[in-house]
Amino acid sequence: MNLDHLPYFIAIASYGSLSAASRHLDVSQQALSSYLSDLEKNFGMPFFYRNRQRLYLTEAGKRYLKGAQDILNVMGRTRNAIQMLGRGPDQELHIGISAHTGAMILAESALEFSQRYPGVQLVPHEGYSFDLRRMVHSGTVSIAMTSLTSLDPPELQFIPILRDEFVLALPAYHTRAQKAASFEELPVADLPEFQDEVFVRSTPNTSTYHVLEPLFEQSGFRPTIAFSSPNINMLTMLIRTGCGIGFLRYRNDPDFAYYRLKNPPYSYNGVIAKPTHVLSEPERYLVYLFNKHQVTLGGVRMRTDALLDIIREFSAGDYLPEDLQ
Repeated sequence: MNLDHLPYFIAIASYGSLSAASRHLDVSQQALSSYLSDLEKNFGMPFFYRNRQRLYLTEAGKRYLKGAQDILNVMGRTRNAIQMLGRGPDQELHIGISAHTGAMILAESALEFSQRYPGVQLVPHEGYSFDLRRMVHSGTVSIAMTSLTSLDPPELQFIPILRDEFVLALPAYHTRAQKAASFEELPVADLPEFQDEVFVRSTPNTSTYHVLEPLFEQSGFRPTIAFSSPNINMLTMLIRTGCGIGFLRYRNDPDFAYYRLKNPPYSYNGVIAKPTHVLSEPERYLVYLFNKHQVTLGGVRMRTDALLDIIREFSAGDYLPEDLQ
């Protein structure tokens, strides 16, 4: 196993094409073809199969890919640890995050980021959606992970990662509670059917408020509000304890029952920056990690050209080619 050639295999697996991997690596397609042929001959089995002009990993190929990634990760961590001996970070990357979902995803991403960029220190700035937009405009942060009400926000560059559907959440013991085994099996209702209920809701400094407020206007009634809070964890607890019903993102939790609306409300989660800002390599890798660690049960992953380019740049085979179509 030639360690210098491991990136060849990873690129072929990531792009699903010798020609695309060749352009990415700046290595001739003939050289990649010879490398792959020799590798498969040496092991006595195929690592890829072709379908509709694309290359897909066989079971043997998947095992080889995992080994290649593990070896390169160990080499990278060792090199970074040695380089960082006796020196601090070379630069700081200021990023905006929400105090809840954003903080959790950043925490899950921090180790991978520091292993790849040991000289870059992440400096998080917490806030709600309107606060984060102000931070971007003022230059306090270069990028921020937040949710927006539109795919095309004015005066902002936006890389959407996830479209989230809000569902109406009730405590499990509510008289109207109906249990469902999955998001797809949730009962569907019209919002006016719940106009006699007491609600909890988010505050106007959150994007959630501006997604949901028009729903009540369109439904022709003003809800009775028991509590308002920008804190999604507080709203979740208020619903769980029976203080009211409200809108949440779906999760498989026995303490709740959910309804989907016939005209469902959505928010778009992703990364924002100034329109003229060109994302640096560490920033692009952070977007890649945010996408990797976003968990969705009722949402839909976005696949814009900008996001797909970033995934292909850093995926190293984590995403098989069929996931990128």
